[in-house]
Amino acid sequence: MITEIQEKPELTHSDAAGNQETVAIRVEDLIVGRTIQNPIHDANGVLLLAEGSVITSRFKDLLRERKQSHVELHGDDAATVSLNALVGNPLVDDPNRGIFSTELTEKLDKLIESGSMFVANTGPALRDSMVVHGCKGYDREHRENLFAQQQSFGESLDNMMRGALKGSTPKGSEIAGIAANYLTQLTSDADCVISVAMEAGSDETLSQHCLQMSLLGMAIGSELNLDETNVRNIGLCGLVHDWGMVKVQAKIGKWRRKLDPLERMELQKHPIFSLEILEDVAGIPSIVPVVCYQVHEQPNGAGYPRQRTQNMIHLFARILNVAHWYVSLTSSREDRPALMPYAAMEYMLRMTNTKTIDSSSMRALLNLLSLFPVGSFVTLTDGSAARVIRRNGENYTSPIVQIIQTADGKQADPLDPNCIIDLRQSDLQIDQALPTPGKDEIDLSSELFYGQV
Repeated sequence: MITEIQEKPELTHSDAAGNQETVAIRVEDLIVGRTIQNPIHDANGVLLLAEGSVITSRFKDLLRERKQSHVELHGDDAATVSLNALVGNPLVDDPNRGIFSTELTEKLDKLIESGSMFVANTGPALRDSMVVHGCKGYDREHRENLFAQQQSFGESLDNMMRGALKGSTPKGSEIAGIAANYLTQLTSDADCVISVAMEAGSDETLSQHCLQMSLLGMAIGSELNLDETNVRNIGLCGLVHDWGMVKVQAKIGKWRRKLDPLERMELQKHPIFSLEILEDVAGIPSIVPVVCYQVHEQPNGAGYPRQRTQNMIHLFARILNVAHWYVSLTSSREDRPALMPYAAMEYMLRMTNTKTIDSSSMRALLNLLSLFPVGSFVTLTDGSAARVIRRNGENYTSPIVQIIQTADGKQADPLDPNCIIDLRQSDLQIDQALPTPGKDEIDLSSELFYGQV
């Protein structure tokens, strides 16, 4: 049991365990059932668990309740109660060495640590050229074409990834062409293209994941007032950032499942695998490998592969990390169903409090999708069911919706313009969020989601 917090003088890493070196270990890395031979302290030297005690699930839960992300362990215990000894620990080893280190990563680490990764616009903000459609439905023919395009892009991207695994060199021009096409679609009708990408990606393949990441990342970048070149580069990074996962899949099989510690370690190598593939791709901007290397870093330092913090993570990577969380949370896995889009937004807003994700990028995502995201389903206060089709500026809780079912359960006419409602100018309000029809989505209160992040 965690001891009561008492006022103590600040302790050094050596003082906290009887002049022995201690190691900071993540709470999530503690192995339940292991016995410690020395007491555990927090970063301030406060005693948390006495010597001879057993690590329990209750102990870890209490640490989480205290928002305790790390604990101080005696060096001899560190290898016993966690697997960190297998990968090295940044407090006792050079963080740029170990199983995640290659000659290429060392070059990128030096670039990152030089502090030269600033982003500047060289042209007008892309957002200024985006068409705002207001209270208007989607063009059906255009939407059907977008679905066909999404499928075609997915097949092309999948072929490129699989080919790269077998030694075939992807063409940078083909990848850039997909990003440029997405950019054009975004400027003409961002709401429509985003809803198509989220719906078409329901097969949850790696290629569709990358396509969703690319599109959502570009849309977030435009909300942050980046120019066309910067937004296109974000899209390019999104398309290729996870290519190293094909190597992981070849080693551990499916990746949308609960992994054991060794499998998770293998998964966390995929940014390095992606870099190795990208080395052979000609014609991609030099910033792309840096961003792909950092997409899974987190502002609070809990990401991978280098545990970088906010200012040491490229803006494009922080943007794509937010896109990654949204796409991942709204996708199903073997160990949990997908979250409802509203629930995913609610969860991610909480994540900004712990600096797990970048707050400015999250705010841009909220502007982009609304609190009830584009493409999601809701009921209104009159009992009717509707689909969110467009955002509504900063009116996060009052998006533009299209009635799909009346209060008495009858199907609404999809061509009736009166079924499209701007909730900001209506007496109606959203009553509740609904799961997407045909998908076994859950909300945050579900036991199926608890602990399955």
